[in-house]
Amino acid sequence: MASPATPPTIDVPASSRTVQVSIIDSGNINGLPVSLFMGPDIPGFETINAVIFTFLIEHTDDAGKVSRVLFDLGMPKDVQHDLAPSQWDLVTTFNCTYDITKYVSEILSDAGVDLNTINAMVWSHPHLDHVGRPSLFPPTTELIIGPGVLASEKGGYPGNPESIILEREFLGRKVTELDFTSRPFKIGDMDALDYFGDGSFYFLSAPGHAPGHINALLRTTSQPDTFIYLGADSFHHAGELRPHKYHPLPEKVKLASFSPFPCLGELFHKIHPSSQVDPGYAKAHDDPKATPFYSISEKEDGSSLALDKHAARETITKIQSFDADENIFVVGAHDTTLIDYVDIFPKKANEWKAKGWKEHSRWQFLRDFENPLSLAHS
Repeated sequence: MASPATPPTIDVPASSRTVQVSIIDSGNINGLPVSLFMGPDIPGFETINAVIFTFLIEHTDDAGKVSRVLFDLGMPKDVQHDLAPSQWDLVTTFNCTYDITKYVSEILSDAGVDLNTINAMVWSHPHLDHVGRPSLFPPTTELIIGPGVLASEKGGYPGNPESIILEREFLGRKVTELDFTSRPFKIGDMDALDYFGDGSFYFLSAPGHAPGHINALLRTTSQPDTFIYLGADSFHHAGELRPHKYHPLPEKVKLASFSPFPCLGELFHKIHPSSQVDPGYAKAHDDPKATPFYSISEKEDGSSLALDKHAARETITKIQSFDADENIFVVGAHDTTLIDYVDIFPKKANEWKAKGWKEHSRWQFLRDFENPLSLAHS
């Protein structure tokens, strides 16, 4: 096994304050082409079924006042009418299916959460599977967005024909665009904002995927400190994040419903892009034990789904430092392999470390490569 590199210290300011975190399973998008998001191609794994996680975050201040924040709103139930026409065209072009039976507002209400108690809702970025339906929430619920989103959307469709968001989603409520230059400091080399001012909830600038793309770091326990990292769409599959130099692929991997069990890590070397020459990805796949299987995809002309593929790749590199910390649980918005290992809303996620979620789920994304392995070793 490759020797792990020493990760940089994630220097989070000391605090005894925490937030309560719930992971909401808001639905699925099925049959998405893998090559749209990541590459080089691994034959036998051409489409992906992606969960859509959103998050309910609850904060209690010194006076006992509870504030509730939603991080992402998932995909709206009626995509054809809840978003600008271009987004319905996008769904039909990709020939994917989606399973969205409830708006996030309905999921909350059905669990007894009064929507009037939701103080703010956050878009990690303005893509169709994250923006939901803000207009279903009371006008007292603030909408928080990342830098540059107001400029990119210009008020929404149809006033701005280029916008992917309907005007109604902005109207009649406070819209706050985050400014990471106002009180600049960094956590793990990422620009950060202390949302509640007490070290319990940090917004992190995570550029590259889309305008105003943001992540979050949530303190889930203190003494000892543990955190959940909300990665949004910084990566769409854990194979873009792992393995990495801080956490190389082990000699043996235990994968649920996978034969052989446990399997040898070296079985995956043959399908790893380190065996390919693909200079277009501008990334050295020189060690299959310590290099992610995927990078942000790009076409032959260099174009990419990512707004800035270089910045997006750099963001993933920064997240690897968080992923290397055993006290930080990185959760991507579409990491379907986590479903079998985490507690879903209305349950809380704060005891993730005590329950072993990170160690049990870390390599489960490799299950997606069972068919590629069969092809490669046949």
